[in-house]
Amino acid sequence: MKRSVSLVRTIGWMLSCFVLVLCLTIPAMAETLTVWVGDGTVRLAEYQVVADLFEKQNPGLKVDLQLQSGSQAQIMDKLMLAIAAGAPPDVTWFEGSAVIEFAAQGLLTEVTNAVRGLKFTPADVVEMTYAGKMWAVPYHTAVRGLFKNVDIFEEVGLNPNIDPVSLDEMYEWNKKMVKQNPDGSYSRAGMVPWVGNWGAPAWIWTFGGELIETVGDVIRPTATNPKNIEAFRWIRTWAQFYGTSSPVTAGWTGLANGTVGMTPGSSSEVARILEAGTSFTTGRVPHPPGGRNGTWGGGTAVAVPAGVKNVDLALKLARFFGETEVQIQRFLSPAGVVLPANWDALMTVGRQLDQRLWGPLLDQFPEARPRTPLWIEYYVNQLNPAMNAVVNGSKTPEKALEDVQLVMQERFADIFGK
Repeated sequence: MKRSVSLVRTIGWMLSCFVLVLCLTIPAMAETLTVWVGDGTVRLAEYQVVADLFEKQNPGLKVDLQLQSGSQAQIMDKLMLAIAAGAPPDVTWFEGSAVIEFAAQGLLTEVTNAVRGLKFTPADVVEMTYAGKMWAVPYHTAVRGLFKNVDIFEEVGLNPNIDPVSLDEMYEWNKKMVKQNPDGSYSRAGMVPWVGNWGAPAWIWTFGGELIETVGDVIRPTATNPKNIEAFRWIRTWAQFYGTSSPVTAGWTGLANGTVGMTPGSSSEVARILEAGTSFTTGRVPHPPGGRNGTWGGGTAVAVPAGVKNVDLALKLARFFGETEVQIQRFLSPAGVVLPANWDALMTVGRQLDQRLWGPLLDQFPEARPRTPLWIEYYVNQLNPAMNAVVNGSKTPEKALEDVQLVMQERFADIFGK
């Protein structure tokens, strides 16, 4: 009987040793953080660079990148459903203009303390701040300005390195560049203001108008602001000059192929124009007395959804995406497609770029306007179609903006209350 008890004890001791050795020889399972990535394979490749850096600096932590298909709006809808279902990713790519909308509905985790000590571009900070707190980490950004085709400017005797001092001067430059065919159609325009990555909001800001007003935590649209109407009237004047809503191919494509001499555009379009081999310069869009620089920012962010299992690790990774050295390494090569939203990284990367081309754009970052909440609905779905209705003459500026106000005041009330 004693021998049996001793044997059992011996076997138990041997099993304990075996388990201990097994635990020491088999590495512990790594903690895995799931990250959703939007904006296609280009953004996925960017995130992979950051994920590799994070794993290298944090042994035992793994990053599982999951590319999400669909438009920005579709991915935002999918994310909202995942959060509501209690199954969100730990960290996610995020359309920057949607941050305040999600934060107001309690769908994001605050990142104020997580990003403490980091400096970002002013417009991006505003886009991601609600009720005095930050709700996402700015990742990449952009700025807008006036793009000028050097060959066309020199052909008509204008200096492409000088900006127009007023809207009236820009209008005169436009007329100098125009070319018409014998049938009255256009082969070249100076500029088509309603086409390009500038849009109705930028013209509204150019004239000193406003898109929203904020009272406490309540945000309301102000589409019918008198200055907004003035901007749309100015756009109508240009449309009446051409007599058509589509005189030529415009925007950055038109600048690259020579069908427009100038266009307001985004820094995100610089690489495309360079690839086309077009010689161009950048500068500022003028504004009327009482107006201001209409340039705006815009980019994506990294956010931590509400309800994630390991908040501390998720915030650690989100901050990592925004750190200066990380953004420098990510954006320095290749440069020119998008720019880092971290201010110190932006200045470092910016110094490596051709200052003759990039300098006038980089100088405007302190002035760049933040996008409004509900940006896709407001700008893309409402304001730009309203502007086009004014251009083609189907609506007056007043009527077009009244219609926008009716739609957007209901949507803002849904999110932010009355």
